[in-house]
This record gives sequence, C-alpha cells and structure tokens, in this order.
Amino acid sequence: MVDEEQVKIKDMRMLITPHPTFVHKNADADAVAKSMLAEPLLREVYVVDDDMKLLGVITLNALIKHEFADLIPDSLDEELFSALKFVGKKTAEELMTAPVYVQDTDSLKTAFVKMYERNLDSLPVVDSEHQLTGTIDMLELLMIIIEQKEKQAGRNYLELSMQQPFHPRYM
Repeated sequence: MVDEEQVKIKDMRMLITPHPTFVHKNADADAVAKSMLAEPLLREVYVVDDDMKLLGVITLNALIKHEFADLIPDSLDEELFSALKFVGKKTAEELMTAPVYVQDTDSLKTAFVKMYERNLDSLPVVDSEHQLTGTIDMLELLMIIIEQKEKQAGRNYLELSMQQPFHPRYM
C-alpha cells in the first residue's frame, strides 16, 4: 500500500510538467494568452511579482471568458455567465484569482485533497518565502501512486526521478 503521507511534493513535481507557466502581474491579457498557447497542455498561468512571489492564478476558462466576453449575447443572464466580471480588465493581476498552492514538504495526500476539493488539475508549488518553484498536477500524483504499487509488486514501472530543475524566466 502507498503511504500518501510519506511521499512529498519534492519527490514527484516536474515529472511531467518541467516548469510552471507564469506571467508578471502587469502582463496584459494577450501576454497571458500567449503564455498559455506556448504550453498547450497546461490549463492555467500563475501570476507573480518582481520577486517571483506567487500572487494568483488565471485559468484557461477565466481567460476564455475574458477574451470572448463581447460574444456573449446581451439577452443572457449575467449570473449564468460570470464572464462579464472580466470585461474591461487588462492585466494579469486584475484577471487572477487567489491561488491554492502546496510546498515541497507537503504530502501527496495534501496535494490530492486540495485538488480534489476544489476540482483543480494542478497546483503551484511555492517555497517558504512564497516564491514560485514549480507545479504539480494530477497526472504526476497518479504516476507516483502507480509507480509505488508496481514497486511493491516487485515490478519496475517508470523509475522516475526529478531530472528537470525549474529555472525562473520571464516571457
């Protein structure tokens, strides 16, 4: 049986996603869109300040609502389409929502519970100073669980290790 408390984020992040996608808080909506297009498998962009401190997250759905807000017919109920709250917002800081995050010392179970309870596919990873250091997603959690089960059964499945260090970069 896999001990979800013993497996830590540092043991599994970057197995699939080598680095987080992020933009500076002053980036405009087009820069956010370009960041997402550069990493088409990811569904969010993290918003950071000058010191790489995590400020928020912009999901693909939120960005789409912003970009296509003028296509929403006036006859639709505003509560039904919360996209209208994004109309006129220009910067990443204005588009972002508060992030849910984990740290390298958190457990697989902690990450899973946060993602499951909030219906998230991934989480940013921050250090003790709240600086963005990586990302972890559901596929990485699943990969670790499967690898651990295979090892317990005496089979080698993937033999994974963290080989891709994250280096901060601005676009």
